[in-house]
Amino acid sequence: MAVVRYTVLRALVFAVVAALLFLVGFRGLLLVVVALLVSGLASYFVLRGSRDQVSIAFDRRLRTIRERTHAEDAWDDEQRARADGPKDA
Repeated sequence: MAVVRYTVLRALVFAVVAALLFLVGFRGLLLVVVALLVSGLASYFVLRGSRDQVSIAFDRRLRTIRERTHAEDAWDDEQRARADGPKDA
């Protein structure tokens, strides 16, 4: 949910900046380019808390995936060891 919130906020910042630049007189491709640059810079400072929440959410998800992968690998190793059975040398 943090990713959706951050994305919506970024889009909102872009829309507000683009609207302000339009009122000032920017048009066309120049409007889009300048709005992207200015909104990106503004978002870096204004949306710091939301960006940190997204980072935490990604970190949690990655940790969960790693834990599941390690558990699956351990289970798979155990199953292979059982299938091989005791080896006579």
